[in-house]
Amino acid sequence: MENVLFSIVIPTYNRAELLKRCLDSVEAQTYKNWEAIVVDNYSEDNTEEVVKSFNDPRIIFVKNHNYGVIAVSRNKALDMAKGDWVAFLDSDDCWYPNKLETIVKYTKMYDLVYHEYSTNRKRERLFQSTGSNFYTIGNQPISFVLKRGDPISTSCSSVSMNVLGSTRFSEDKRLYAVEDYDFFLQLIDKNIRIKHLKDRLTIYDVSTGVSHGRFALDRDRQLYIKWRDRLTREELREVLKYYYYRKAGYFYHPGEYMTAYGYFKIAASAKDRLIRNKGLMGMLKSLILNCISRQT
Repeated sequence: MENVLFSIVIPTYNRAELLKRCLDSVEAQTYKNWEAIVVDNYSEDNTEEVVKSFNDPRIIFVKNHNYGVIAVSRNKALDMAKGDWVAFLDSDDCWYPNKLETIVKYTKMYDLVYHEYSTNRKRERLFQSTGSNFYTIGNQPISFVLKRGDPISTSCSSVSMNVLGSTRFSEDKRLYAVEDYDFFLQLIDKNIRIKHLKDRLTIYDVSTGVSHGRFALDRDRQLYIKWRDRLTREELREVLKYYYYRKAGYFYHPGEYMTAYGYFKIAASAKDRLIRNKGLMGMLKSLILNCISRQT
């Protein structure tokens, strides 16, 4: 299996300290046949110095203006990649040492492999979810994935160059922060062979991610607009129930529990059992926390 070359795509901007942690985790991989392409959006810190300090010819450093669109950086790296497989890694995340060694075992049988992650969050507040949305896609169509939400974190995904072809991340600014979701939908739409591993092989840094408030909801809506022609009217209704589940979270976390309750109630009418159960649980949590907040 050592003949499989992984091209690791790492976009970055002004994260020198985090990038060092990220590259340390790449260097620590027990599987050694890789190249790492670091695409820097002309950082103003010592990013270039950090990369050069590794003195490893497998780490390729390139500067490229992305004008605030991370997809541009990822696509630049994809165009440069020489590997048989591509593995994505954001510069604020890092991998466990056995990440590539685990993935390579599945490269002959599958076209896309994704796995789960752990976070650097030290503790959870009462009734706070981890934000993860892991589930197995299998041979399900894109309508199923749109109804359930994106189960694939970019830093947890690897894809064969043979199926990747000309597929790239959308550089449409309206899809900022969901361009990865759109990218994986494009791949799923090719009817490729997908493997979901329940191993946690990535440490996801929750302190640096994009906010999942109204901004993220607006981007979700743009994604649905892009893909709606591929959905039946009934499928679109079910997709929107997941959207309302997400919208409920926008009100739930700042403590607007009864507004959240209303949106959770819509989600609880979903035909998909997972979303229906999430909606019901959200209703229950909202009622409990609303009672607690009124007594304090």
